[in-house]
Amino acid sequence: MTKDFWKNIAKPIIGLAPMDGYSDSAFRRVCRAVNPNIVTVTEFTSADGLSYGAERLRQKLAFHPSEQPVFAQIFGKNTETFIRATKVCEDMGFTGIDINMGCPAKKVVKSEHGVALRKNTDAACRLVEAVASNTNLPVSVKTRLGWSDASGLIPFSKAIQNAGADMLCLHARTYMEPYNVPAQFEHLYALKPELDIPLIINGGITSLHDGYQKLGNCDGFYIGQASFGNPWVFSEAGAPASFAEKLPIILKHTEWLIEHKGEIVGTREIRKHLLQYVKGIHNAKQFRNQLVHVKTYADVRAVCDTICNYEVTVS
Repeated sequence: MTKDFWKNIAKPIIGLAPMDGYSDSAFRRVCRAVNPNIVTVTEFTSADGLSYGAERLRQKLAFHPSEQPVFAQIFGKNTETFIRATKVCEDMGFTGIDINMGCPAKKVVKSEHGVALRKNTDAACRLVEAVASNTNLPVSVKTRLGWSDASGLIPFSKAIQNAGADMLCLHARTYMEPYNVPAQFEHLYALKPELDIPLIINGGITSLHDGYQKLGNCDGFYIGQASFGNPWVFSEAGAPASFAEKLPIILKHTEWLIEHKGEIVGTREIRKHLLQYVKGIHNAKQFRNQLVHVKTYADVRAVCDTICNYEVTVS
């Protein structure tokens, strides 16, 4: 993959935002099954851990060929471990490297990782330069407006670009107000003319139509939490009307999680997705009580079949 990937890809760019605990291989495959034209990004993964050969983290990053183009998101603050982690990601066959400078989790920020780098332009640029100069893969950065407001956004972003970033993705909220407040896209529209690299927007986008409406002069958008239980958010047609029509994707999601993580872990992790998949259906509470106890693929199939049969009786 060349450094020009982000400039050459068709616009607008549409992607699944990286989300720890959600954007694993199985869910990325599900979203691309709905829309094969989206790009996806892994859950954020420690550059320190990868650089020291942690097999657990390599397994976390593992992807299926059908996911391409898929980008490995790594976080940390040490340039040497970032370089080694980048080599691991190269060897694994990723399309590119995405550097996390946006995570607001307290333990991440306390370690001066994630969005803490938004306050330290020099350190952020050293990381980008270290990665960009040691790989032929495209390098992107995902960050936020700022710490408490968007002051300094333009100089920070231009510095990141000059350090070697090939794309910038901005969550249009701050560290101090990371979620549950309106995204401030106006700052991104003001930033775009200052950059020579693509700018992707992120934050509270609820559908393809919503993304198109908020795109403005930017190059694309990522959808995050709106995809929970609704990978059809990436479809122009939207979600199917009935649970029975959704079932093939739900079962594939379960199969792929089990394939990737084994039946014990896979069925445990599918539970949170199943609770989202049944949101809005009649008598959902009763079915949630069953779904939180599934332990095998057969359990998942049995409860889902019960839901489909119930749906027929009440329709």
